[in-house]
Amino acid sequence: MKRRFSWCWLIDVPDPTLAHTGRVYDQVFIDGTYTAGGCLIVAATLDHVIAWHWCTHETTRDYQQLCERIPAPLIAVIDGGQGAASAIKKCWPNTKIQRCLVHAQRVVRRYTTSRPRTDAGRAIYHLALNLTKITDLDEAAAWGAKLHEYGTIYRDWMNQKTWTTDPLTKQRTWSWTHERTRKAYNSLNHLWRNNLLFVYLAPPAGVINPGRIKPTTNSLEGGINAQLKLLARTHRGRSGEHQRRMLDWWLYLKTELPDDPVEIARQSNWGQDQLAKASTLTHNENHADHETGRPALYDNAIDTNYTHSIGIQKGHI
Repeated sequence: MKRRFSWCWLIDVPDPTLAHTGRVYDQVFIDGTYTAGGCLIVAATLDHVIAWHWCTHETTRDYQQLCERIPAPLIAVIDGGQGAASAIKKCWPNTKIQRCLVHAQRVVRRYTTSRPRTDAGRAIYHLALNLTKITDLDEAAAWGAKLHEYGTIYRDWMNQKTWTTDPLTKQRTWSWTHERTRKAYNSLNHLWRNNLLFVYLAPPAGVINPGRIKPTTNSLEGGINAQLKLLARTHRGRSGEHQRRMLDWWLYLKTELPDDPVEIARQSNWGQDQLAKASTLTHNENHADHETGRPALYDNAIDTNYTHSIGIQKGHI
């Protein structure tokens, strides 16, 4: 049965962005997830998948390759990785960036834990928890005032330093005494000062339906990424390339207007066209280039023709 359907792996998945040139989305969610086949970066709306990109790690270049295939949306929601933010600023300079509020909360919890022991830690963690409860601009302004008040009250406490002496070199160095709480505060303060927290409360003028603008990537992580990981885990015996092809087809069927897979297979002659291209490419590359000295890509024996490069090298360097 496996041999009978082996031709299915040869069918190329169509690029869904080719049929949506020039379309501007109100909001796009971008996030990466890791499987055995590699890192998969997905861009989607609330309703469907737009595009995706395979890579090794989430880098700025990989996010750029994804963003370049999509017209600039009005709002982009990201989880906070620097690669995504840098790519959006380069490819979509006029797009508003909304930081996922749930990820902002997770950053604070990573520094303070869910049960902080200090008053400052409990206060900043409480501010982070209130992020997802804000529903209008007045509440957002009140939240920003509380964050500013927190920085004023605990500034001296967060600026405390601890000096240590190296027992070997006798050199004195210092570090922040309350470094983790300081990092938690700085993470929220950076997002607040750069207007990355409450874009969903004041969307750009071109947004058609402001009520559908969301402040988190939950729709992407729960609706797309979680199902991708479940599918990959269910078929964990697939090799890397086959797993990527399987997930590609799943994502393609989640796009807005996917074509019939049977019709796609028929147009490619049931995989024979791809097989012919691969055979031709292998045949062309499987020849040594005597002008440049490039060896054959695949070889099965030593070249019988005379060449001066084969022999025992003698002498001194």
